[in-house]
Amino acid sequence: MSTADVQILEPEDVRSLEADLEQLKRTVAVASLSTFCLGYNTGIVAGAQEGIMEDLHLQNLAVAELVSAALLGATVGALCGQSANTLGRRRALLTTAALFVVSPLLSALSPNYAVLLFGRTLTGIPIGVSSVLTNLYITEVSPAVCRGRLGGWAPFIGTGGILVSYLVSAALQPFSHEAWRWQIGLAAVPAAAQLLLSANLPETPRWLLSQSRKEEAKDSLRQLFRKVGRECIEDEVYKLEADLCRSNVPSVRIWGLCSGEHRAATLVGVGINVLQQVSGINVFIYFAQGILDDAGFGSYAMISAAIVSCIQLLATAALIRYIDKMGRRPLAAIGIIGMLVGLMLIVLGSLLRGFGVSVGVAAWFALSSMLIYRAAFSLSLGPLPYVMTSEFFAQEARAAGVAFCWAMNWLSNFGVSLSFKVLVKALPGPFGQALIFGMYMFFCIIALVFVYMLLPETNGVSLEAERTRNRTANSEDSSTGFARM
Repeated sequence: MSTADVQILEPEDVRSLEADLEQLKRTVAVASLSTFCLGYNTGIVAGAQEGIMEDLHLQNLAVAELVSAALLGATVGALCGQSANTLGRRRALLTTAALFVVSPLLSALSPNYAVLLFGRTLTGIPIGVSSVLTNLYITEVSPAVCRGRLGGWAPFIGTGGILVSYLVSAALQPFSHEAWRWQIGLAAVPAAAQLLLSANLPETPRWLLSQSRKEEAKDSLRQLFRKVGRECIEDEVYKLEADLCRSNVPSVRIWGLCSGEHRAATLVGVGINVLQQVSGINVFIYFAQGILDDAGFGSYAMISAAIVSCIQLLATAALIRYIDKMGRRPLAAIGIIGMLVGLMLIVLGSLLRGFGVSVGVAAWFALSSMLIYRAAFSLSLGPLPYVMTSEFFAQEARAAGVAFCWAMNWLSNFGVSLSFKVLVKALPGPFGQALIFGMYMFFCIIALVFVYMLLPETNGVSLEAERTRNRTANSEDSSTGFARM
């Protein structure tokens, strides 16, 4: 692809945008509260499962079903993300926040397992929708020069949600086996805060222009960039309109993604989302307490899991700082290599435990492996689906493309989470655990090859130029041409 195909912002444009990012940052932070709710609602199961089992007299497999129910709901929710084409990004975010208020309260007040299972399934729907909408919203309001940095806020705030869920669990667990109701119900608090803060959230200018609402698009840009002059606003609207005229086609539905110019984007988008999950990350989130407990941490397992999440949060902060400087592909490769090191350590720790090495040594192997793995994940497969998935697709296919990719993400998450409990039962003991985590190592190797062969670099490339890239990629005889551009 020639450099002429890539729209590069002139230095004066860069300076004016960077001088006026404060309001945009606040807007992105409010939109990213959805991922805080996502992180809290997914992470809270790790600390609540013992109380749920004791209070409702359940077995381990029933807890795994609660996890899986939320993930199936998330798969459905992700597919519903297409509704953002009709409702708009802003109204869809508000609807999601309302669901995040209601569904945890239903779970917390459930009198029996059946109602709890329904409540967790319902909670999964806004989890899935938010993974799509936050992705769409941030991509469409962010300039190319800082899109990666702002896109990194979503996984950063999501990791913060997981951390808070662990801290809440560590604080409430000792009081009563019924504390799980408070642990789950408190998820409604940040959701209510987002619902209030989102009242003044602007709609994305791209979506407004796609609906022929030009004056509202200008108002949205003024709300996002308050210091930018009228001429700059007019120029930006002109550029967006020109792009929409070039792509003056109806919105693409999911079944249209695997044909024409969207095929390469769909392949890479689905690939990076599925590989995120089969690398085993959510095994470390949903079952963190159990893994550390088995390794010998006992009553300190939940606190240890919170420490791991703190390190992951710091790693995500580092990603936000460097993603637009280093690029997506180098960070992905470095992070996946780090994940392999972490998995090697947990395999080694499991083998040492199997050979009778002291519990203390095995415990520290388990903790250090989780620290390395999750920190490395936060530099690579963790944020990349958030940052990159919506970058791959043209405007008319973006909602459907992101929805489909995230549906595959949550479906893979469902498969990995459910299979982990089954595998632990089929392969008991430390040697079985070593084999299970060895399997995740294999998938990380596949992810490394995928990044090298197929993942394109989108750093600093405008969404309009990415469209040209997709067309070129679909005309290549070799699929590896997509990554080399």
